Amino acid sequence: MIERAVFSYYNAEESFGNKTGFSSYKDFLVSTALSVLLASRHFKEVQFMSTDWGVRVFKAIGLPATEFSNKLNLMKDVSKFFWAYGKIVAYTEQIKPFVHVDNDVFMWEPLPERILNARLCFQSEEPFNLPGYCYYYWLKNASDGFPVRPKKITDNPVWDFAYNCGICGGNDLAFFKEWRKCSAEYIFATENHKSFFETFRDLLIHQNLYHEQYFAACLIKMHKMRDQVEVLHKDAMQISKILKYTHLWGTTKIEGHIKGIHLRLHKEDPKLYGRIKDYCKAKRIQ
Repeated sequence: MIERAVFSYYNAEESFGNKTGFSSYKDFLVSTALSVLLASRHFKEVQFMSTDWGVRVFKAIGLPATEFSNKLNLMKDVSKFFWAYGKIVAYTEQIKPFVHVDNDVFMWEPLPERILNARLCFQSEEPFNLPGYCYYYWLKNASDGFPVRPKKITDNPVWDFAYNCGICGGNDLAFFKEWRKCSAEYIFATENHKSFFETFRDLLIHQNLYHEQYFAACLIKMHKMRDQVEVLHKDAMQISKILKYTHLWGTTKIEGHIKGIHLRLHKEDPKLYGRIKDYCKAKRIQ
């Protein structure tokens, strides 16, 4: 049974100017702090993995993690465009069953036991035929022409859905090592660089979803494990009907929702919120 939550953070520039999709770095800090705080109420162990720089930032604000890791120093030579590989590194560094939680995911309640006992678990499915998910078709069609493609992926194509990794984990740790190997083969092949950075540069922003969420679906298909995968709900928009759970994605990070996150952290842990304010003031972070 999963008793461990894992968070990861890779900032290629090691700069407060990299706001990871939020309007300000302060918003990012508040979001991550609230996400970790809530997870700490549901899990015995909470790991925060980053580079030396990232660990220093979050230790300075007193993030309520039970342990910190600098394993993402391994990302120093990885292109900033492949930031999701840092999450996959975090998956493979685990030696106990775990669930990785994105820093914009808020678990107001404990995860269901079927999730915590699952061989593999994810937030939801992402059906290719629904609006907003068509980039999987674009990515697959484009990658068909890439010089280097993992055989396990090309031999097991998926045409219906991938898995959203807002939460991702499970009890089958070997699966994540296989996943990392396929991802590394694809994104690190120098023969693919022209396709990534020139020919299909307009798809570069989506490649993280491809080598993370799509590759996971292909490997699950290969192992005939779909019936052993648990999701909170097949439809992400329906999760709130069965569990108090929030995932800020896309433009929700820069719209009015973030004000509520500030208010909630201030209510849940005013001292933590105060430390973030003091840190931002000292570092002149807006």
